[in-house]
Amino acid sequence: MNITNIKSTYGYIGFIPFAIFSLIPWIIDGDLGKTSIQFQLAYGSIIITFLGGFAWGWSDEEKNQPRNLSIGIGFSLLGCLMLLITYFDFIFTGLILSIISFYLFYVFESSTEIFQNKDEDYKKFRKILTLLVCISFLISSGYWINPYSSPYL
Repeated sequence: MNITNIKSTYGYIGFIPFAIFSLIPWIIDGDLGKTSIQFQLAYGSIIITFLGGFAWGWSDEEKNQPRNLSIGIGFSLLGCLMLLITYFDFIFTGLILSIISFYLFYVFESSTEIFQNKDEDYKKFRKILTLLVCISFLISSGYWINPYSSPYL
């Protein structure tokens, strides 16, 4: 099994909590639904912080590496902000920030030399995984703003 297949497998396994946490509120309403979305945001903040840390492992000889490192740190701090926003119960703001963060990280990563040198299967995998994560946050946002299911009504 080649390394891209292993990365894809682990990537999709890592997506499972996003999928579960975004679907639970639609299946089990009430406090458990709200808690599930909070867990999704917490898990997402951990993942975006982890992704931001990838820049530390990229080659020091890569073009724009100081800039890449700074941007990576910015994404890690953004993950901390997402967790803080969730703690203070600004859930919808956290959901929108999560969608934007994961998409922008993909844009950032795909602009690097390291990404450009990856094989096409990996590039396709990263694009699909980012799309799936953003959709999971979009599903949770739909639950949150739905007047029939919103935890605030």
